[in-house]
Amino acid sequence: MFSDMLNDKSQSYLMVFNVYLSHLHRAGEIGAYAPVAYLTKKNIGFVIVPRSEVRSPELHRYTVQQYNALITLPGFEIRGRFAGPPRFDLRTFSPATLDTFVMIGEAEARIVSSPEIVFRGEVILVNRARIESFCLSE
Repeated sequence: MFSDMLNDKSQSYLMVFNVYLSHLHRAGEIGAYAPVAYLTKKNIGFVIVPRSEVRSPELHRYTVQQYNALITLPGFEIRGRFAGPPRFDLRTFSPATLDTFVMIGEAEARIVSSPEIVFRGEVILVNRARIESFCLSE
Protein backbone atom coordinates (compact mmCIF):
# COMPACT_ATOMS: atom_id res chain seq x y z
CA MET A 1 0.00 0.00 0.00
CA PHE A 2 1.21 3.46 -0.85
CA SER A 3 0.45 4.85 2.62
CA ASP A 4 2.66 2.15 4.17
CA MET A 5 5.57 3.20 1.93
CA LEU A 6 5.12 6.87 2.85
CA ASN A 7 4.92 6.09 6.59
CA ASP A 8 7.88 3.66 6.54
CA LYS A 9 10.50 5.46 8.65
CA SER A 10 13.31 3.16 7.45
CA GLN A 11 13.31 4.77 3.98
CA SER A 12 13.68 8.52 3.41
CA TYR A 13 13.14 8.31 -0.36
CA LEU A 14 10.48 6.88 -2.66
CA MET A 15 11.28 5.45 -6.05
CA VAL A 16 8.37 6.11 -8.42
CA PHE A 17 7.83 5.06 -12.01
CA ASN A 18 6.23 6.72 -15.04
CA VAL A 19 6.34 10.23 -13.57
CA TYR A 20 4.48 13.01 -15.35
CA LEU A 21 5.14 16.58 -14.21
CA SER A 22 3.10 19.71 -14.73
CA HIS A 23 2.99 23.23 -13.34
CA LEU A 24 0.35 23.68 -10.64
CA HIS A 25 -1.22 26.58 -12.51
CA ARG A 26 -1.46 24.45 -15.66
CA ALA A 27 -2.21 21.09 -14.10
CA GLY A 28 -3.71 19.61 -17.27
CA GLU A 29 -0.55 20.18 -19.32
CA ILE A 30 2.24 17.63 -19.07
CA GLY A 31 5.52 19.56 -18.89
CA ALA A 32 7.93 16.65 -18.48
CA TYR A 33 8.10 12.88 -18.20
CA ALA A 34 10.57 10.62 -16.41
CA PRO A 35 10.52 6.81 -16.44
CA VAL A 36 11.92 6.78 -12.87
CA ALA A 37 12.23 9.42 -10.16
CA TYR A 38 13.34 9.49 -6.55
CA LEU A 39 11.32 11.67 -4.19
CA THR A 40 12.48 12.79 -0.75
CA LYS A 41 9.57 12.03 1.59
CA LYS A 42 10.23 14.99 3.88
CA ASN A 43 9.71 17.39 0.95
CA ILE A 44 6.35 15.94 -0.10
CA GLY A 45 3.51 18.18 1.11
CA PHE A 46 0.64 15.86 0.23
CA VAL A 47 -0.31 13.00 -2.08
CA ILE A 48 -3.73 12.29 -3.60
CA VAL A 49 -4.46 8.55 -3.76
CA PRO A 50 -7.41 6.17 -4.19
CA ARG A 51 -8.81 4.77 -0.93
CA SER A 52 -7.56 1.30 -1.93
CA GLU A 53 -3.94 2.53 -1.53
CA VAL A 54 -4.42 3.55 2.12
CA ARG A 55 -4.25 1.60 5.33
CA SER A 56 -5.65 3.62 8.17
CA PRO A 57 -4.00 2.49 11.43
CA GLU A 58 -5.45 5.40 13.41
CA LEU A 59 -8.92 3.90 12.96
CA HIS A 60 -7.92 0.96 15.15
CA ARG A 61 -6.42 2.97 18.01
CA TYR A 62 -9.67 4.28 19.45
CA THR A 63 -13.40 4.61 18.92
CA VAL A 64 -13.80 6.65 15.78
CA GLN A 65 -15.73 9.81 15.03
CA GLN A 66 -15.60 11.67 11.73
CA TYR A 67 -14.62 15.34 11.81
CA ASN A 68 -14.49 18.06 9.19
CA ALA A 69 -10.83 18.94 8.76
CA LEU A 70 -9.07 22.03 7.50
CA ILE A 71 -5.31 21.70 7.16
CA THR A 72 -3.02 24.45 5.95
CA LEU A 73 0.36 23.84 4.36
CA PRO A 74 2.67 26.36 2.69
CA GLY A 75 0.64 27.52 -0.32
CA PHE A 76 -2.20 24.99 0.11
CA GLU A 77 -5.43 24.51 2.01
CA ILE A 78 -6.75 20.95 2.39
CA ARG A 79 -10.32 20.14 3.43
CA GLY A 80 -11.95 16.78 4.03
CA ARG A 81 -12.89 14.23 6.67
CA PHE A 82 -10.62 13.08 9.50
CA ALA A 83 -11.28 10.01 11.66
CA GLY A 84 -10.42 10.62 15.31
CA PRO A 85 -11.45 9.92 18.89
CA PRO A 86 -14.97 10.86 20.06
CA ARG A 87 -13.63 13.64 22.28
CA PHE A 88 -10.47 15.59 21.69
CA ASP A 89 -8.41 16.30 24.74
CA LEU A 90 -4.99 17.75 23.96
CA ARG A 91 -3.50 15.87 26.92
CA THR A 92 -4.48 12.52 25.40
CA PHE A 93 -4.52 13.21 21.66
CA SER A 94 -2.40 15.31 19.38
CA PRO A 95 -1.72 15.26 15.64
CA ALA A 96 1.87 14.52 16.71
CA THR A 97 0.75 10.99 17.72
CA LEU A 98 -0.35 10.21 14.16
CA ASP A 99 1.59 8.61 11.33
CA THR A 100 3.99 10.76 9.32
CA PHE A 101 1.32 11.14 6.61
CA VAL A 102 -2.15 11.93 7.99
CA MET A 103 -5.16 10.55 6.11
CA ILE A 104 -7.92 12.97 5.07
CA GLY A 105 -10.87 11.38 3.26
CA GLU A 106 -13.31 12.94 0.77
CA ALA A 107 -10.60 15.53 0.31
CA GLU A 108 -9.69 18.51 -1.78
CA ALA A 109 -6.55 20.61 -1.96
CA ARG A 110 -6.76 24.24 -3.05
CA ILE A 111 -3.89 26.51 -4.07
CA VAL A 112 -4.14 29.52 -1.76
CA SER A 113 -2.90 32.01 -4.38
CA SER A 114 -5.29 30.58 -7.02
CA PRO A 115 -8.38 29.32 -5.15
CA GLU A 116 -10.11 28.38 -8.40
CA ILE A 117 -7.56 25.55 -8.84
CA VAL A 118 -8.71 22.55 -6.81
CA PHE A 119 -7.36 18.99 -6.74
CA ARG A 120 -9.81 16.35 -5.45
CA GLY A 121 -9.46 12.73 -4.44
CA GLU A 122 -10.82 9.93 -2.30
CA VAL A 123 -7.92 10.39 0.11
CA ILE A 124 -5.20 12.96 0.57
CA LEU A 125 -2.20 11.90 2.64
CA VAL A 126 -0.75 15.03 4.27
CA ASN A 127 2.85 15.21 5.48
CA ARG A 128 2.54 16.00 9.21
CA ALA A 129 5.91 17.82 9.19
CA ARG A 130 4.60 20.33 6.64
CA ILE A 131 1.33 21.16 8.46
CA GLU A 132 0.98 24.77 9.57
CA SER A 133 -2.48 24.37 11.15
CA PHE A 134 -4.77 21.39 11.79
CA CYS A 135 -8.37 22.44 12.48
CA LEU A 136 -11.24 20.06 13.28
CA SER A 137 -14.98 20.61 13.67
CA GLU A 138 -18.02 18.37 14.01
